[in-house]
Amino acid sequence: MRLDLNKESRLLFVGDSITDCGWMEDPEQIGDGYVRIIRDWLRCLDPQSAPRVINRGISGHRVTDLAERWERDVISLAPDVLSVKIGINDVWHGLAGSGLGVSIDRFITTYRELLSWTRQALPGCKLVLCEPSVIWPPQPADGNELLRPYVMAVNHIGREFGAIVVPLHLAFNRAREIRPDIDWAPDGVHPSSSGHMLIARTWLAAADLL
Repeated sequence: MRLDLNKESRLLFVGDSITDCGWMEDPEQIGDGYVRIIRDWLRCLDPQSAPRVINRGISGHRVTDLAERWERDVISLAPDVLSVKIGINDVWHGLAGSGLGVSIDRFITTYRELLSWTRQALPGCKLVLCEPSVIWPPQPADGNELLRPYVMAVNHIGREFGAIVVPLHLAFNRAREIRPDIDWAPDGVHPSSSGHMLIARTWLAAADLL
C-alpha cells in the first residue's frame, strides 16, 4: 500500500525514546533518529510533495502513556498519516520486576481503543503501525522472546484497522543474523545510527516510498 503524500500532508510520528531522539531540544523539532531520515528522504525524493513531518515521541513511554496524551499529541494535531511505534517499554519496564510493564491483554485493548478513537475523530487519517523492534542482550536474555507476543499483536491490530505494518522486529533480527559484526542496537534496545537507518528504510519500503 503506497502512501500518497503532498506538501499539505501532516505526517505524525508518535512513540517512545526510539522515536523521540531529542526532538524537543532540536531547533527543527524533529530529533536525530529515524524520523529525521524519513523526513529528509521524502524531501529529496520529491521536494514538491514532501509532507510536513511532526515528531511526538517521548522517552520511556508505553501504550498506556500514549493514551494519556493522545488527545493532545495526536487528535488535536489532525494528522493525515499517523505512524505509531510502541511496545518496547511495555515489556522492558517489566523485566526487572518493577511492575511497570504493560500486560499483553492491556496492550492490545489500549492500542485498539486509541486507533478506534483516531478512526472516529480523524476518519481520513492513514495508519502506519511499526512492530516493536528488539530487546537483545545486554538486556535480559528472555527479553526478545517476551516481546514477540507484542510484535504479533501489532500485526493483528494492523490487519484489523487496514494499516500499513512496518516489520521492524523481523528487519532487526535478519540484519543481526546477516551481519552480527554491525552494532544495530548497542544497549540491546536503542538503535545505533545504522539501526535508525534500518528503521527508516524498512518504514519507507512498507509505505512503498523507496
